Amino acid sequence: MREARHRRLVALSLAFLFLLTPVALHAEEKVAFNVESRKYHCLECRHAKACTKNCIVIPLSEAKRRGGVPCKVCRGSCG
Repeated sequence: MREARHRRLVALSLAFLFLLTPVALHAEEKVAFNVESRKYHCLECRHAKACTKNCIVIPLSEAKRRGGVPCKVCRGSCG
């Protein structure tokens, strides 16, 4: 009985915190990151569309954390 009440309290607390968290934190821009050259591109960039072998789609902050440099054409952002 006590465990069930504790689990319910934890679940409600997490749900409440999730509702209070700004949506912007969850909607981070995704970029195409070339793992060989370490350049990142806006997903609409012509270089991102042409990159099929070494590119992965990751959040912009992760691309920067990995030492990425922005593309010279799109500057790494669609915004």
